[in-house]
Amino acid sequence: MKVTLLTHSPEPERAVVAAALLCYQKGSPEEAWRRAGNEKLRTRLFEELVRQGHGSTLEHPSFTFGIEGISRACSHQLVRHRLASYNQQSQRYVDVGDPDYFVKPDSLADDGGRFEEVVGATVSYYRAMIEQFAEKGKKGEQAQEDSRYIIPNAGKTNLIWTTNLRNLLHVAHVRMCSRAQWEIRQMLHECRRVMEGPFPLIAKYMVVKCHPLSMGYCDEEFRSCRFRPLREDVVPSDENCPPGPGYREEV
Repeated sequence: MKVTLLTHSPEPERAVVAAALLCYQKGSPEEAWRRAGNEKLRTRLFEELVRQGHGSTLEHPSFTFGIEGISRACSHQLVRHRLASYNQQSQRYVDVGDPDYFVKPDSLADDGGRFEEVVGATVSYYRAMIEQFAEKGKKGEQAQEDSRYIIPNAGKTNLIWTTNLRNLLHVAHVRMCSRAQWEIRQMLHECRRVMEGPFPLIAKYMVVKCHPLSMGYCDEEFRSCRFRPLREDVVPSDENCPPGPGYREEV
């Protein structure tokens, strides 16, 4: 697996803070952008916005990742996060009949070589199908589009993923959880790693949702790993919440 940050919005933290400042001032967008150029102010407000959940401001910057060598099982999980753009390697146009094209989970390391046997049989059948289609005058895309039906979820793929900051943090929150599958967790950790150099302040908040920098508690209820306290342990029920400022009980 390899993750690369291919491109990104210029000055993403500044864009977030400028959007927030504009909401509370009479000045122009250009004035908000100028004020957001103050590093101390920008850092403080950016962290406040993320912690307080002002999500709309996080939608302005975007990031484009190149993701290489993940399984189709992993990519199917990633594309369920719909607020993003994806372009993925096509199994119609790319010949995938290669033993190196498959991802083997560490959990199958001691399976006595059965995984490799299945992969070998799959590749052999794929190659045989390609040859059969060639005899019928079908080559390239025409042969590969039906031959690919036997390729399992272990088949590798490459994709380009573009997402705004709000969605990036959301995906990190839910897919870095211990309940998520190992491969997509590893992928999000790699995304965080490549963000740490250019954008350490953003990478800081790419954490599992129960982390103190996010919710600080687990909302998975009976599915929880219990590493963090559950929501009911730290969040009072509605009847115990004090009224907010300006509250007036209706008669």
